[in-house]
Amino acid sequence: MNRLLLGLLIALTFGMFWTSCDREIEEYPDVEYAYFPLETGKYITYQVDSVNYDEFNCTVDTTSIQLKEEITTTDVDGEGNTYYRTERYYRNSSNDEWQFSNVWVSQVVDYQAHRVEDNQRYIKLVFPVVDQKQWDGIIYIRRDTLVAVKGGAIDFYKDWDEFKYTSVDEQEIINGKVYEEVLTVEQVDKINNIERRYSIEKYAKGIGLISKEMWILDTQCRNNCKGTGNLATCINTPWEYKAERGFILKQTILSHN
Repeated sequence: MNRLLLGLLIALTFGMFWTSCDREIEEYPDVEYAYFPLETGKYITYQVDSVNYDEFNCTVDTTSIQLKEEITTTDVDGEGNTYYRTERYYRNSSNDEWQFSNVWVSQVVDYQAHRVEDNQRYIKLVFPVVDQKQWDGIIYIRRDTLVAVKGGAIDFYKDWDEFKYTSVDEQEIINGKVYEEVLTVEQVDKINNIERRYSIEKYAKGIGLISKEMWILDTQCRNNCKGTGNLATCINTPWEYKAERGFILKQTILSHN
């Protein structure tokens, strides 16, 4: 075989090899930590409106407060990962002084945004952010956990499956203000004749959580919480009217730094 032919064969062989490798390279979007910014001194205030159903007393109460969450300090956990302490305050109106409520903790670990709320660890976001991506957001939480509500307790995480990104970088208008590049997370959306589990959160780049809505409700379709249940009488009744236990919560951003 002459040298010219050998050279051509080598060139073609390596050319085919590199072409094949190029076709196998996958492009991934950038990791978007900006949806879950962690920085001491950062705060967000919210309007929080809730409807609470008391099955024991057969009552329905509504409440409205303002909530402030502020990242105050950092520390390191037992695994050597940095976490951020978020102090939470509430007040009844903008004319009142802030009152201390409790402390939650946030951190980013292994491309996951974790948040510990009332001693329950959620995986709020996973990175990179990809539309329709799914993950187990409550892997650290017992799925049969009962949560105290007015008049008793409720099977809070019943029928929760995978969290899912349902939209990425969409525009949202909240309280008359436009937020660009908003990420929507569906945590659960399940319904049957006697149970409703719905939870959705929205995050804006550079800000964090800007909106949250939860419907954690049970009913036996009884008449004013009394007597024997009759599904036929309320199967098509809206949940805000037929619920007997649980709550509806809506939380929307007011301000941030």
